[in-house]
Amino acid sequence: MRIEILVFEGFDALDVVAPWEVFVRAAALDTNLDVALVRVGGPQLIRAADGLELNVVEELGNPDALLVPGGSWVSGEDTGVPKELRLGTLPRLIGELSSSVRWVSSVCTGALLLGAAGLLQNRNATTNHAALEEISRYGAHVRNHRVVDDGNIVTCGGVTAGIDLALWLVEREIGADASRALASAIEYPVQPDVWRRPPS
Repeated sequence: MRIEILVFEGFDALDVVAPWEVFVRAAALDTNLDVALVRVGGPQLIRAADGLELNVVEELGNPDALLVPGGSWVSGEDTGVPKELRLGTLPRLIGELSSSVRWVSSVCTGALLLGAAGLLQNRNATTNHAALEEISRYGAHVRNHRVVDDGNIVTCGGVTAGIDLALWLVEREIGADASRALASAIEYPVQPDVWRRPPS
């Protein structure tokens, strides 16, 4: 299973790095799991909102799952999520991929890109507390949990909730024992706060 983490100028560093750490450790437990940082065109060197620079060699491909970070929403600058919403390319690509992947997930205000892609209409979701009203405008049913699992759409709250998200997705894909082992290995003490859509 290949998980691609989408990186764009002005992303929030922890939105990317925290899930990456969890997924890479999970891949050491299950060799069927593969994780990559990817970009959509442009230069390989991509700068986060806080100045961290990542050399992202690979481009968005045909993943089994996609993780979308947030970034720069609270600052109001024309970078990160606000810029990507204005340009429209990322929401379009996310929307196109959504029908072929097992799940699309977002960390923090990455949920706004899912919303702009049309993926949150009548779906349960969450995001950074500063953008809850905005995702409701995309038709989302806002849930006040760190992770909200609505089947093939999985969202989480602010930046540190990306760890919770990744641990939950590891539990979904390779099991609860693996997720607990990873949480212990990274000394992550937060108790799971996951809302999951009841089975139909």
